[in-house]
Amino acid sequence: MVAGVAKQHVEIDPRVEKEAKRILRRLSEKGAFLAVAQDMAKAVVMRETTPGTQTRIAVVDRAVAHQFALQDWISCSSSGRVAKYEITQVGRATLKRILAEDQSERQSRYELAEAPSPFRAQHQEDAERLVMDDDSRKVRKIRTNLAESPLALLGRKRDRAGTPYLTPALIEAGERLREDFELAQMSPRITQNWEAFLTPSDKGQVPGGGPASGPTAARNRVSDALSAMGPGLSDIVFRVCCFLEGLEAAERRMGWSARSGKVVLRIALQRLADHYGLR
Repeated sequence: MVAGVAKQHVEIDPRVEKEAKRILRRLSEKGAFLAVAQDMAKAVVMRETTPGTQTRIAVVDRAVAHQFALQDWISCSSSGRVAKYEITQVGRATLKRILAEDQSERQSRYELAEAPSPFRAQHQEDAERLVMDDDSRKVRKIRTNLAESPLALLGRKRDRAGTPYLTPALIEAGERLREDFELAQMSPRITQNWEAFLTPSDKGQVPGGGPASGPTAARNRVSDALSAMGPGLSDIVFRVCCFLEGLEAAERRMGWSARSGKVVLRIALQRLADHYGLR
């Protein structure tokens, strides 16, 4: 993939469309870009988490990134040994349509109300996700801001002394868990029973898993990370970093008092950072 690649309409490979949901979503976040080095087989999505600090938030095959450029989903913003690509308006519209189609499919599966048209949804600024309730009998909607994840919002908060509430290592830990979660392709249908990860007999096994559930290595890394944090701590991290639930919403769901979730989340991320060897 090189700067200035000619744009042309090509038939979209199923693997490219599958990766589009994951990678375009990350590229929609503020300050995110795709870095492609001439001698590397993988392209990396980077984002500035704190001033002067960039964190890797996703990895994708170079060939897939090349197809993104051919579809005009990304465009080169800086060329050189390491070229930088940013999401285009076409890419944003494509992502919103993919998310809306995914929502329609899930709503049809669970016999919910008629979903909005995917082509109408592609012009909206945010999107809806469906998440299974804990009792596994209901499906609820949550609104997702494509440009800001809950962790990114918390990463910009500072105390009265001007010290960031979350260090770069804690943000990187949360992003690494989310990356593995998305690589594992763990849908709400599977993750509503995620607590089974924490029992030794089920370690590394995703309830309802199988070939369609996602790469085994990524699932195992998620399992190990949740086990390292333990029950309670892993719950808040999983909701905020993986389900992208806002902190206040997560507090209400778990029956916690206001502002208590922020404290528990930081403790949990510290344990997660230790697990990854980041602190």
